[in-house]
Amino acid sequence: MKRWDLTCRILAAVPGGYALSAFAGICIALWLPGLRVERAMIGMLIGLLIWPVTFMMSFAISDGRKVFGGTMVALLALIGLAVLKGWRP
Repeated sequence: MKRWDLTCRILAAVPGGYALSAFAGICIALWLPGLRVERAMIGMLIGLLIWPVTFMMSFAISDGRKVFGGTMVALLALIGLAVLKGWRP
C-alpha cells in the first residue's frame, strides 16, 4: 500500500503539478484584462510559482489518493475555465 501512496504522490507532483501550473498560466493569460503580452508574462510567472507549491503540498498531505484526486479536480476546473474562455489545444 505504501508503494501505491508514493506513486500517487509522485504522479500528482511531477506531471500533475506541471499540468496544473501550465493551465493556471493559460487561464490567467486568458482571463486577465490588459495587453496580450503582459497577460502571457504574468501567466507564465504565476505558473512558475504554482508548480513548486503543488510539488511540496503533494508530499505534505497525509493521503496520496487525496493529493492525486485534488490535483486532478483542480486541473479539470482550470481546463474547464480555459475552454469556457475559448482556448483550443
